[in-house]
Amino acid sequence: MKKVILLFSIVLFAFTFTAEAQNCNQGAKLAKKTWEKFGPWKPDISLIPFKNSTKKIKNAWNWIASNGGANIGPRYLEIDGGNETGSITGQTKRTFVTHPSFNNNVKLTINKYDGKARTGVVICVQGKNGVTQERVSYIFPKDKNGKVKTFNLKNVKGKIIIVAMKNLSVGNKFKYRINAK
Repeated sequence: MKKVILLFSIVLFAFTFTAEAQNCNQGAKLAKKTWEKFGPWKPDISLIPFKNSTKKIKNAWNWIASNGGANIGPRYLEIDGGNETGSITGQTKRTFVTHPSFNNNVKLTINKYDGKARTGVVICVQGKNGVTQERVSYIFPKDKNGKVKTFNLKNVKGKIIIVAMKNLSVGNKFKYRINAK
């Protein structure tokens, strides 16, 4: 009987860990495509071509979202571009990807301003070599109170930042504002 209980406990732990694990895989794929399209990062690179192409994507996304609530892959987060807002419901994910950073240090802020979902956050960076490294993981607790969490990312010059968030609750939402400076 003790062996059965122990085995059940191990299986339950493995299932819980798998259900809660966040990763940057979806954002890493988009970051890789970004490197392929725009080539290696250079200190004198202009963001204008990148912003023009992502503007078309954002406009298409906004049209789809306003006409049907669809959820399509990672979203663009502009460094020094203001807040992006949204809501993550019942065990769904949201991923943001930045352009290559011009600064060595970036301050990323996530403001949970409504909802009581327990939500996991993983922040990764990807260099032009295509290697994705996890930098930070954090779990917003299940509570109704708002919470602001700031992450200070160092050594990110010339790297794409990926933020993956996953709602770990079944019936609760996570309303957020996110920005990078």
